[in-house]
Amino acid sequence: MIAIIRKFFVFLSLLALSFGLIACAEEEQNRVLSYEKGTYLGQEDQKLTEAQLRQLVLRSKGQSAD
Repeated sequence: MIAIIRKFFVFLSLLALSFGLIACAEEEQNRVLSYEKGTYLGQEDQKLTEAQLRQLVLRSKGQSAD
């Protein structure tokens, strides 16, 4: 009886360990875990080109209710 309980416990332990390893998605690794209030600690955004800025201005002018 003890052997069966021991095998069951080993099986559950291995199952829990495998779920724990699978649950760590690659995109969640090395992310910021300590935060500073009011400060963005992520990667810096890309700068928009002049053509992209011009396109945004034209699109916003088309949405205005003048």
